[in-house]
Amino acid sequence: MINIEKFRVKFSLMRPSYFLFFYCLSFLGLAFAQSGAGWSDRPIKIFATSPPGGTIDLLSRMVASECSQSTGKSFIVENRAGANGNIAANTVVQSPPDGHHWFVTLPGVFAINRHLFKNMPFDPDRDILPVAMLAQSPLILLINNSVPAQNFPDFLKWVKSNSGKLSYSSAGIGTTGHLGMELLKQMAGVDILHVPYKGTAAATTDLISGQVQMTFDNTTNAFPHMRSGAVRGIAVGQKLRIDSNPDLPTLHEAGVPNFEVIPWFALGTRTGVSKEIVDRVHACATASITKPENQKRLANAGIIPQPMSQLALASFVQAEASRWGDIVRKSGATAD
Repeated sequence: MINIEKFRVKFSLMRPSYFLFFYCLSFLGLAFAQSGAGWSDRPIKIFATSPPGGTIDLLSRMVASECSQSTGKSFIVENRAGANGNIAANTVVQSPPDGHHWFVTLPGVFAINRHLFKNMPFDPDRDILPVAMLAQSPLILLINNSVPAQNFPDFLKWVKSNSGKLSYSSAGIGTTGHLGMELLKQMAGVDILHVPYKGTAAATTDLISGQVQMTFDNTTNAFPHMRSGAVRGIAVGQKLRIDSNPDLPTLHEAGVPNFEVIPWFALGTRTGVSKEIVDRVHACATASITKPENQKRLANAGIIPQPMSQLALASFVQAEASRWGDIVRKSGATAD
C-alpha cells in the first residue's frame, strides 16, 4: 500500500524547488516571446529593390511600420536597387537565415530574372522564399502630349503608319514596363524601339520632354503625371478597368484582345528562416496592406492590395515564372 503520509512529506519538501523550476520555465518562455520569436536586438532590414519613391518603397515602409508595431522589434527599410532586384535579393540570400533580412520586389526576383540573366547569383527556387503577396499596380500606356491620338485605336493606327520611327522608354531591361511593351508589340504587330533607362524617373522625364513617345508605367508613377497634364494615359494593361480611374479603357477592350500584364509586389527572404519567424512576418505584412488607412492611401495611387496565404503565393510564383518566361523568350530580351 502507498504510504500517503510519507508521500505528503516528500512532496512538501519538493514543493519549493518544484515551483521554482516551473517559474524559471515560465520566465524563459516569456523572455523568448518578448525577444521576437528568436530575433536578436539588431534592427531587421527590409531591402526595397528600387530607389526611394514608387510602389516598392511605399509598400516596404508600410510593412516595416506594421511589423515594428506588432512585434516590438525595429524594422527598417534600406533602398538597394539594381539588376532588376537581384542585388538586394542576393544580399538577403548571402545573409544568415536568422530572419533579419527581407526584400520587397516586383516579379523580377521571383519570376523574370531566371529567364533574363544567363548567370544568376542565386537559384530562385532553391534559395528564395516567397513570404507575402502585397499588391498589384496596373500598367498604364502613357503617351507624350504631342502624339496625335486621343484614343488607343487612333494611337495604334499612328504607330503603324510610323513603323520603326518611334521609341518607348522603360525603367530598365526586364522590368514589367519593358516586357509589357514587348508583349504589346507582339500582339498588336507594331515596331517600336526600346530605350532602357536606370529607373522610372529618368524614363518619365524623357517621355515628358518628347525624347520618346510612349512608355508603360504602373499607376503609382503614372497617376501624378496624368493628373498634372504632363502626359496622357490612353489604356490600361489589364482586362479590368481601374476602380480609381474607371474612364480609362483597357487594351483588351480597346483593340488588343486578351492583353494583360499586371505588375505585382511581394515580400521575400532566403530559405532556411524558421517557420515561426516567417509566419509572424507574413501576418504583419498582410496586416499592413489591409489596414483601412493604408488601403485608402494605396487606392489613391491605383494600387490594389492582394493578400494571400503563403501556399497560394508559392503556387502563384511558379505560374508567373512560366508566364513571364514565355514573354521573355518571345521578346528576345536579355540582361547579359
